[in-house]
Amino acid sequence: MKTDFVLSLGLATSIAMGLASSGAVAQSPTDLEAAGLEHATPSTTPNEPAVRGAQRGTLLDQGVLLVPESTNDRVMAFDPFDGTLIDADFIPADPTNLSTPIEVLLNDAQDTFLVSDQLEDGVFAYDLTGAPLGLFAPAGGIDNSILDNVRGMEIDPANGNLLVSTASGANADAIAEFDPAGNSIGNRVAPAAGGMDSPFDVLIEGSTIFAPSITSDAIHEFDLAGSYLGDFAPVDTFPEQMAPRAGGGYFVANFSGGQEGIIEFDAAGTVLNVLDDPTLGGYRGVYELGNGNLLVTNGGGVHEMDRTGTLVETEIGSVSARFISFVQRGQVLPEATEVPTLSRAGLLAMLALVAGLGVLVLRRAG
Repeated sequence: MKTDFVLSLGLATSIAMGLASSGAVAQSPTDLEAAGLEHATPSTTPNEPAVRGAQRGTLLDQGVLLVPESTNDRVMAFDPFDGTLIDADFIPADPTNLSTPIEVLLNDAQDTFLVSDQLEDGVFAYDLTGAPLGLFAPAGGIDNSILDNVRGMEIDPANGNLLVSTASGANADAIAEFDPAGNSIGNRVAPAAGGMDSPFDVLIEGSTIFAPSITSDAIHEFDLAGSYLGDFAPVDTFPEQMAPRAGGGYFVANFSGGQEGIIEFDAAGTVLNVLDDPTLGGYRGVYELGNGNLLVTNGGGVHEMDRTGTLVETEIGSVSARFISFVQRGQVLPEATEVPTLSRAGLLAMLALVAGLGVLVLRRAG
């Protein structure tokens, strides 16, 4: 399942130079990132989740950040206020189904986690305990005419459908759509619509679908029906996850290029800042924490960064971390209360009481 390629930019560069000197065809770090290839040895003995039972349910009700990592093919949980690691094995290592997990979401019914995987070309399901349920989409089996080189995804709140970015194969450069059962219902955004080339994420905000794309070097905008509206902003040159910014605007994790870092945009697409700590680089995921700092991911782990672009701390290192998703269950209706039943004697007594009250009312009326 795993392919022996590169985890970090530094290691990628070393291998690329070695291949070039030997006369072999080398791939650049950005080529490897685009294809989801890396050097990693998945765990052969998955650990059990640290958060279980009622505690797990409480965490989901309160809200938690979930981050897949492709070194061990698992999903980690973090505190949405300050980014503290809560459980490194929230969904335990699953090298059977996963190779390069990118993003995890809670399905519309709020009873299943969905994990997109770049190399496995599909979306895989897990129950709320973290146990694998198998392939979710495309329902019926992997189909590269529908999904190939899968990256970020989004649940449409209007209908519960799943929108998935796909970058290769017969359906390259599209946003594929699946119903809540995982059945393909075509594309929400047609291949190459608006010049979209190699989309890496899907974000729905209000009436707009945003699709950061790494070959067209832009964040494309579409209406909810999938019609092209224009470009939100150009990006130099590898935009991955896009996330809302408190007070309006967005953050985009940019893996490489002249704007490598966390790009901060206002609501109109104007760049406000590019945050890049010199000890990090190769940014993939971003989320604005409750304390005002940013949680960011790269091939070296999950990190907290302040709003000047300075590393505050690394929450977990030595893992190839991917996108960051805030997951919270909505209000769950209480279970129906059992309606008490009356015995025959009790029913007769109640009828007698009602009859007596009726007689009393008639006498007073008379």
